[in-house]
Amino acid sequence: MSQPLREYFGLEAAEFLDQMDGLLAGEQRPDLMRFFRLARGVRGSAQLAGADAIAEVAERLEDATRALRDGVLAWSPEVRDRARATAADLRSFVERHGAGWSADDDLRARAAADRWSDVRGGRRRNDSPGGADELFPFVQRELAGVVAEMDRVLAELTAQPAVREPLRIVLRRMRPVRGVAGMDVLAPVLEVLEGIEDAAHEILGRASPVLPVELSLLSAAREALRDAGAVLATGSAPGESAQLVAFRELRDQADQAAGAEGASEVIPVSRLFLDGGTRNLVSSPLAPMPAEDGTVTPEVEQFLRIEGTGFLDRAEASLASLPARPRRFARTAREVAELAASVRELASTYSVAGMAASAELAATRLSAAASPDEARDALRALRVALSGAAPVPEVEAATSISLAPPEPGPVAPEASSLDAEDGVVPIETILYAPDAALREALALRGLIQDLAGAAPGTPLGDALDELFGLVQVAAGAS
Repeated sequence: MSQPLREYFGLEAAEFLDQMDGLLAGEQRPDLMRFFRLARGVRGSAQLAGADAIAEVAERLEDATRALRDGVLAWSPEVRDRARATAADLRSFVERHGAGWSADDDLRARAAADRWSDVRGGRRRNDSPGGADELFPFVQRELAGVVAEMDRVLAELTAQPAVREPLRIVLRRMRPVRGVAGMDVLAPVLEVLEGIEDAAHEILGRASPVLPVELSLLSAAREALRDAGAVLATGSAPGESAQLVAFRELRDQADQAAGAEGASEVIPVSRLFLDGGTRNLVSSPLAPMPAEDGTVTPEVEQFLRIEGTGFLDRAEASLASLPARPRRFARTAREVAELAASVRELASTYSVAGMAASAELAATRLSAAASPDEARDALRALRVALSGAAPVPEVEAATSISLAPPEPGPVAPEASSLDAEDGVVPIETILYAPDAALREALALRGLIQDLAGAAPGTPLGDALDELFGLVQVAAGAS
């Protein structure tokens, strides 16, 4: 790691830890949102600096914050002391990084991470739960509450398929158990809960009534959770069951129905525009205001790093938990592309054209990705482009951040009856949907500005703004 990057990591992480110490100075529970952002900031800085051991400790603090937020972990003097000790360890590790880090430091970092071994934080682990005697009864009680809520919700949806509020109630009721279901031993429970969330968000995202296959899916999910709860009540971990198999079959049917509907839906023009431009995107109480002259201050850079890391963490988590089902991947790829687009909008808010262009390119690549590996490559390239990241080696940059459109994947035999001759490209491989075409065109904005050195406020910069504004207007009128 270069000396400038090492110094930057030390200064940035120290600033986060100073604020963290302030939050932990009192006896009362700290502001969890601020604490989570600070822990995530330390982790993001450590990851960019290649300090994986430090990033792991900071990640455990993120897990602890989630557990406090979801009510899985109660704030107490003991938890406060653990948090203070972890923050002190992090400060020591940051000072040691790059200055003779040793195997003993690795052991200390591992011990600091293990300080939160009772908090699983929603991430899958390969180890078995150390506190199954306490964890299983908790999950069993929470599942019983979810099942009871679904009994009521299914009755309401059957009587009134157009209602939506019952689904939101179920999602809220699931939060506590979702916070601890991130272990392989509870993988069947996590799978069903994810299926319920997917179905609920699919229904909430449209105006049409609940489909019969969706009602059947939610009913099967309820029975799978009921069975898992009964197994947990015996002190055993849930495994494969007839109820789980039935749930998976209905989930595939629902995915197929949703895919058929999505393939023919008309995309509303409103989805192609940001209401009132991008300046109104800064809604977080911790978000710094954009500078009047368009410069990127250290405060803005840190905010972009933290927020961008959060979006990319969510995207990578979606890919990590992806079942091996092609239809499911197509939907997940769209969701992940939307998260990349969120990074673009955030960067555009602060006029960081290079980062916005990289995020736009990543969103395009994700939309066209044919496999989880291609999607992960696009996310890795975007993570490197986050504000303050280390530069990519030239060879890697040439392969992972190419500005050329992604090459079309092979056409399945059933998708085309024509055998393409050498040099002949099937027309369906080069057509864009309207939103994808506009996205591809707008992706050139940041690139052109960077190449031409056209800063906002200059004649050329103003001309480019007007040009791409007209592109949006033309797209809306067509």
